Amino acid sequence: MVMKNMDKKQAKLIIRTNDYNVPSDHISRFVVDFIEDAYEKLDIKVNENNKGRPSYNLCSMIKLLVWAKLEHMDSAKIIEEMAKYHDIFKFVCDGITPSERTIQRYRDEYGEYYELFLQMTLKKASEEKYTEFNHVAIDGTVKKACNSNHNTISEKETQLLLQYYKGVQIDEDKLEKLHKPAKKLYENPNLSNEEKLEILYDIETEFTLTGQDKIPMNDKQARKMKGKKGNFLIAYNIQSAVDYETKLICAINVTQSPTDHYQLPAIADKAIKNIEKIPEHMSADTIYLNPTSLSYFKNKNIDGLIPTRKQSKEIIGKLNKNPFHKDHFEYIGEKDVFKCPSGQYLIFYNQYTIPDKDPEKPAKIKRLYNNYTACKNCKYQKDCISQKQTHRTITENGNRLQIEMYFKMEKEEYQEEYSKRPCVEGPFGTFKEFYHIEQEVVIGKTKTEERIYLDALAYNIKRLYNLKYNKNNQKEDIMNFCENISVTHQLALDVNIF
Repeated sequence: MVMKNMDKKQAKLIIRTNDYNVPSDHISRFVVDFIEDAYEKLDIKVNENNKGRPSYNLCSMIKLLVWAKLEHMDSAKIIEEMAKYHDIFKFVCDGITPSERTIQRYRDEYGEYYELFLQMTLKKASEEKYTEFNHVAIDGTVKKACNSNHNTISEKETQLLLQYYKGVQIDEDKLEKLHKPAKKLYENPNLSNEEKLEILYDIETEFTLTGQDKIPMNDKQARKMKGKKGNFLIAYNIQSAVDYETKLICAINVTQSPTDHYQLPAIADKAIKNIEKIPEHMSADTIYLNPTSLSYFKNKNIDGLIPTRKQSKEIIGKLNKNPFHKDHFEYIGEKDVFKCPSGQYLIFYNQYTIPDKDPEKPAKIKRLYNNYTACKNCKYQKDCISQKQTHRTITENGNRLQIEMYFKMEKEEYQEEYSKRPCVEGPFGTFKEFYHIEQEVVIGKTKTEERIYLDALAYNIKRLYNLKYNKNNQKEDIMNFCENISVTHQLALDVNIF
């Protein structure tokens, strides 16, 4: 074999543009075109600092941050290296080479613009006729905060330290018995007494606002919440609104509430603002079924879809197997009665209200149904009631709007429309499995929301690209995804894909 002689001193003059090595149909070109077009339309004004070196162009930095998200990169150090040496990254960010610190600073300081760019993705979808936003689904999930479950301080310890730093004489034994997080603050040599007092005042304010018994030390705005697996963790409640037709994220709302009960109006308002119209249908799961949500639908003239607990269990085939459980008592609205499994009717006889702890929330209405005579003579009495009971009573929560919603969700056309609601689950799965939002180091409610909007922006741009070029998941892609999940979580793979 003849070997070619290499001349290491040979000089070459080659003129290359940033996109010389980028395929013509590559998604990075779509990202660049979209961000540049949106940036120009938004007419963002950035305050220039006359001191020091000139700042990097904000449009170039946003393109870099979005592309890094699409490549599932969150580390500023890795993004710095990729901007220096990777051809696609060089093309996307116009050849700039920001440092790790600069990337982190731009990502934090300009987070307010991510929602504006997300609005532009929704406007683009509407202009291209991909969707009319007729059905928007709402749901919530829990995101772990950057705070250990054990790194919390109690109200008693907070008051003790406040008194100490105000000059009140405190017994040394009490200070020695402080738990580790409180003691760490007390013994911190890098903070002055004034700085410690400021931290304690912030914590005291959070106690007043939330009523919780402990406040996280690292992320004071996070709250103790119940996770999907039943465990408690320091977290934020992430509300999301998703369009059914395109699976685009319409809005994100980060809250401190441990439950989803009263979160629908806030996330729905954000979605309406972003899509610039009121959708015909909005769907949510049973936890949102309350007078606050239903009144919101009525006032906004939205055809809302929220099933009762029983209807939800019916949809997924998980009604209680006990034939005398409340699940098997049929409500007949025309007569306002419950029909029991033995064919007897339990009639309405009383109702009462329970004021909510929060005065701004409506009182809960409880309606009671029973039939003493029918129960006394029923042959199934031993199977239906306990020995201490003389008759069966059905307690139903809800007002007139909830009863109307119940009857609406019994109709086949609304059940079919409600079957679109699971579209809201997809983005959450993508965020957790591929965008790794649980590992994002962000502190504070506002910063957490801004970072998730960056995730949502990257997600929406990729959805637009897929819609434009008709890129759908193939059977092989779905199989690879299932295998990846099964290996990651050590689950048995039992899937049939047709």
